[in-house]
Amino acid sequence: MYRSRGVLNVLKSISILLLLLLQLLPFLPLCGAFVNESSSLSSVFGPEKLQAFKIFDDEQPSQISGRSFICVPLFRVFSLELGANTRLSADEYVAVSGDHPALGFWQLDKALPLKEQDKSRTKWYLRVWICASQRFYYRYVIYSKNAKGKRILRSWEGQRVARMLQTYEIYRSPGLDIFGEAYPNSVGGGFHLERGWLQYEYVIELKFVWQNHFDIAEIASNAKYRLILTPLNVIDDTRIEVSRFAYKQSAFRSQNQRGVRYTPGSIVIFRIYQPLDTYNALRLSLYQASRDVQLSVGEVYIFPEQIKGSRGILQLPIFASLQNVAIGEVTLPYLVIQPMPKVEAGNLRASFHHYWPDNWPTLDVGYRGLGASFFQSSTSFTENTIESFLAVQKAKGDMVQLDVQLTKDYIPIVWHGFGFYTSDRDRSIRDRFDLRFVLIRELTYAELKASRVFILKRWTLQEYTHLNVKDVNQNNRIFPKLSEVYEALPKTLGLLVEIKWPQIMASGVQESTQSLNKNNYVDRILQTSIYHGCGRPLIFASFDADICTMIRLKQHVFPVILMSIGRSNIWDPYMDLRAQSFQQAINFAQSAEILGTAVHVENFQSKHQLVSLALDLQQVLFLWGNDLQNVHLLEQFRALDVTGLIYDQMDRVGPSNWKRSAFFRAPQLLEVFGAQCVTSGNSTTIPGVKPAKPTIWPKLR
Repeated sequence: MYRSRGVLNVLKSISILLLLLLQLLPFLPLCGAFVNESSSLSSVFGPEKLQAFKIFDDEQPSQISGRSFICVPLFRVFSLELGANTRLSADEYVAVSGDHPALGFWQLDKALPLKEQDKSRTKWYLRVWICASQRFYYRYVIYSKNAKGKRILRSWEGQRVARMLQTYEIYRSPGLDIFGEAYPNSVGGGFHLERGWLQYEYVIELKFVWQNHFDIAEIASNAKYRLILTPLNVIDDTRIEVSRFAYKQSAFRSQNQRGVRYTPGSIVIFRIYQPLDTYNALRLSLYQASRDVQLSVGEVYIFPEQIKGSRGILQLPIFASLQNVAIGEVTLPYLVIQPMPKVEAGNLRASFHHYWPDNWPTLDVGYRGLGASFFQSSTSFTENTIESFLAVQKAKGDMVQLDVQLTKDYIPIVWHGFGFYTSDRDRSIRDRFDLRFVLIRELTYAELKASRVFILKRWTLQEYTHLNVKDVNQNNRIFPKLSEVYEALPKTLGLLVEIKWPQIMASGVQESTQSLNKNNYVDRILQTSIYHGCGRPLIFASFDADICTMIRLKQHVFPVILMSIGRSNIWDPYMDLRAQSFQQAINFAQSAEILGTAVHVENFQSKHQLVSLALDLQQVLFLWGNDLQNVHLLEQFRALDVTGLIYDQMDRVGPSNWKRSAFFRAPQLLEVFGAQCVTSGNSTTIPGVKPAKPTIWPKLR
């Protein structure tokens, strides 16, 4: 009896194996396809599909890869629809990129183009065979091509969590993807599009950011105009966008046929994209509206040779229309933004421009470490030194704010002022008249470290030469290199790196002078941060709005915020209207598509409701100022959910009494920021990190 049962079980097993072999029989030629593509054996799969199956063996042709035998041949239909707010120009196309070799390993030039499905170009599709042994991630991108055939990234999906496809989803309907929207119910998902960073183009910005720009005879200074900018080029290779600042409506957009409205005191910025090594003339036309008719006022011509270097101010005549008669003058500052060297190393794995979740707690940020020591005798450590930065961590602070600028030989160093007082080594000093003021930009790094250093404190002098040493083991040394700061501080301590650049005051007086090339200036700081500072919570900041724009367009690894005094009774205002008020600062953040702002607390002490203006736009908001050295005021702004508070003397009024530990000590957060190194091309892997995945699985893909 038992023997008969055993025989039956054996027969059942044999029958099951035979059934499996019969089911697999049609696929047997597939094995031959891995060996020889030119084989005459028939197959249910064509050569293109078989090529997808053997992709993993191609990676290691010298040995047989086990993944080739376990990968699942997945026939994927990518089906995409563009939203109502996304319209493609004639030279724009859609592609899909991912972390799978068949999808280009996040490289734009290897992304797979989708095919148009309708004449309106709103629906796109792609059918492709992918051999996958594990889940893979992908994103959709919009791109164009230049005259040399290089792909120009226009827009791409920037969610923290990319779209994901599991191998078992071969049995699931692909569904319809909406461009820019992925995992709306997941942490790191939702609707989010990113502007592409510069690679094979450069940008010129013409900026109406001062109170008055036009001086036209017989026309009132407060006259209203409409402005139209036109490229004067034979080949249509110039793209123009315009931004007119208004709350929630400051984003760049294509020009309207009737132009953009301009009145004195309003902010209008024209942004011109041109291929590298292409220089076109421009015509700015001025109109005045009279009922439904636009009356031509005049025209301004801007020639390529007039735009020099990275920045400047144009003073150009305004000619009457169709006449060679000057009727006035326009004063127009401009900015030129070049792509960063070796920017092609970056990839589409992730973007950190807007990565700062709003459910994070209010962060405690040490101002220059534990405080501005040169003018506050109560501060324990010298400001902007590694010793002071490390003290913030001991006080359970989350981040430190530091100031960075470049020496004459383009070495990023940490120092707040644009210069310092010095004298010859052998000269005796009796009073401040024995000293001379020297700018950081005038000295090489070697000359800087060989200088005597004096700080003027309310008509008294104090010498800091004994701290101006080269020994990297002395954490209290002044003028540390930015790279040394990155290497000395733990990655659990966040950094707010303020880039120094002198501003023009509203009175017309400059804070200081700066002769270094602005593109090279920003590039050197970014390169140092990519090589030495990636993999940590790091935000760039600047009082210079143009530097914020440059950081935004040059890369996608680090976020940036605009620092602003706003309306203040303490400091004189800047000439740039973008920095004269909190409202214009958040308008600029929306226009430039940056992370947010850091504004002086004086703007909010009696108007706490202003905080919501930034938070409602999903922008971060840091507050700074001496008034924050007050425990009760700190608690008031924490209750308003501001992003961070930047203040002095954290060891006295900080969170050490009630906070368990600094926020960024969580290992999961370090894994998130570790992706910066991979995104920038500085690394290929994140040690010990698993791929990101959504917290809620969507019902339909």
